[in-house]
Amino acid sequence: MRAIFFTIFVTCFSLFNAIAQTKSVTLNGTLVMQTGESFPYKVVLTDSGNVVKGYSLTYKAPDETKTTVRGTLDRRMRTLTFKEKDIVYSHSVSTKAFMCLVNANLEYVHGSNGYMLKGPVTSREIDNTSCTPGEIIFDNEQEVQNLFAYHEQFDTVITMRKKVKEPVAEQGVQDQEPLITDKVTAGDERSYEWHSDTLVIAVWDGGNVDGDRITLQYNGKDQLTNYYLVKEKRELRIPIVGYDVNTITILAINEGSDPPNTASVLLTDGTIKYSILAYNKKGDAAVIKVKRVKR
Repeated sequence: MRAIFFTIFVTCFSLFNAIAQTKSVTLNGTLVMQTGESFPYKVVLTDSGNVVKGYSLTYKAPDETKTTVRGTLDRRMRTLTFKEKDIVYSHSVSTKAFMCLVNANLEYVHGSNGYMLKGPVTSREIDNTSCTPGEIIFDNEQEVQNLFAYHEQFDTVITMRKKVKEPVAEQGVQDQEPLITDKVTAGDERSYEWHSDTLVIAVWDGGNVDGDRITLQYNGKDQLTNYYLVKEKRELRIPIVGYDVNTITILAINEGSDPPNTASVLLTDGTIKYSILAYNKKGDAAVIKVKRVKR
């Protein structure tokens, strides 16, 4: 009799888990960028306990961008956090914002039209370059309530594990302050004063490696021609003679599979470093100027 009861219990529990893992929730909302622009934003999530995964869609078809999504749902605190992990496909959309994979932290709040899910969005390239921030708003109250109501009666989890202490950072070791990245595109150049007699240029694809190609020129002469950007940095060392203005031009040969063409650039002047993100449409160029100062 005990064996029969155990078999029935295991079978029911397995069926419950199978159903729980195939349940999906759709949220339709808006992605509002700091530039003042707003775009349709949708996530389709599969809920398994407090872990959610699925995909997001930004913009409207046929120009949407689709990414995989993974995050955490806390029904007790009414919060949803998730990150866009990988781009499934993307289409070119004209925008003043520099769009990257987003990291969302959303809370259940009361708005003028009822309850909604709302919170800030930060976004970064894979190499930690920051992009235009914004906010996500899911204001369909029925969809939001459905997200938090799902399996709510089974959310209590009892654990006997001991709390693990957070590791203590070693004395004298501090996190290095990240470089501020200047964004350069056609019509918006950057200029830097230079102190050493050598210009060190490192160039690579710090985001999604999607086949971007560039031609890099120094004072009008090709240093890299039709060069495929990869994860590994390609370094150039160029002597600076005299005190004239020297021009670095990064021409976008194409836009890869994930527009626009993006090139991460690091300029090194002795111990001084300048982080730059050059992004352009096909045929456009980013211009960077350096001028050696007299000591």
